[in-house]
Amino acid sequence: MELILGQTLALFTALCFAQNSLIYAHVGAIVSSSTTAHIRLWIAVPLILVIHLIFQGTLVPIGVAFQSWVFIGLSGVLGFCIADLFIFSALVKIGARQTMVIMTTSPIFSTIFAYLIEGEVITAWQAFGMTITLLGVAWVILVDRNKKATANKKNIQAGVAFAILGALTQAGAMVLAKKGMAGSVHPISANVIRLLFGLISLIIFTAIKKSFFSDFKLFMNRGNRKVLILIILAAIVGPVLGIILNLWALSIAPVGIVTTLSQMTPVLLLPLEKFVLKRYVSPLATVGTFIAVLGTVLLFISPASF
Repeated sequence: MELILGQTLALFTALCFAQNSLIYAHVGAIVSSSTTAHIRLWIAVPLILVIHLIFQGTLVPIGVAFQSWVFIGLSGVLGFCIADLFIFSALVKIGARQTMVIMTTSPIFSTIFAYLIEGEVITAWQAFGMTITLLGVAWVILVDRNKKATANKKNIQAGVAFAILGALTQAGAMVLAKKGMAGSVHPISANVIRLLFGLISLIIFTAIKKSFFSDFKLFMNRGNRKVLILIILAAIVGPVLGIILNLWALSIAPVGIVTTLSQMTPVLLLPLEKFVLKRYVSPLATVGTFIAVLGTVLLFISPASF
């Protein structure tokens, strides 16, 4: 029963990330993606502190072991700073579609890391379900010819390398978060730690880059007020709600399965694009969607062994 709950939470995580991707695609055309990544954490941190105060009784986690702080904090640095910077660089160099294809390798890396670090093993049936799901997601992205890559040929190799590094660091972040939560750390507390360390690392990065103050100045322009509202909405649904659901899923289900289901975002976006945004969705993309859904079903009905 816990496995089913964990898988369900991972799917809801993918839904949250789907909403985020729509907002960031729009916002990214107005302000830079790195600025968005920076500002959203200034919004997300106060929100998660208030949520922690309401549900846990304190602004910050108390009684969490030092070792848990270290592992979860490192997870925040990897996930909210380093992985995002790699992914954003890949988006610029090779485009969204190619980057998302490479990012579907993240569950494979997370499964390997979880086995090496935690000794976590998935069944052959679960591995089969993961493979089918990832094939479906990759299919959907590869047949999406509506989105043109923005890569210069000279930058393709660098872009691919950045995307792979993004997948690796994202996978490492998930495994470190699960390891840090092993001492029964509440998902909300874990998210507080992750967001705090993520924000600190981004402050250091923007200070070195000398863009700390310029990031804030962008939103002093009245024309960017609507953009700020969208970022606030994205911060609530993504780094706050989405990550809480993701960490909760990680605490009760294998890392590889959770990461696989969280990568369903491109598939979940298809109905939104077709019925809400009224965009053309090719028959091949629809086939890929059904393959991904089939893989998800296989994960949900997977037996305890085999």
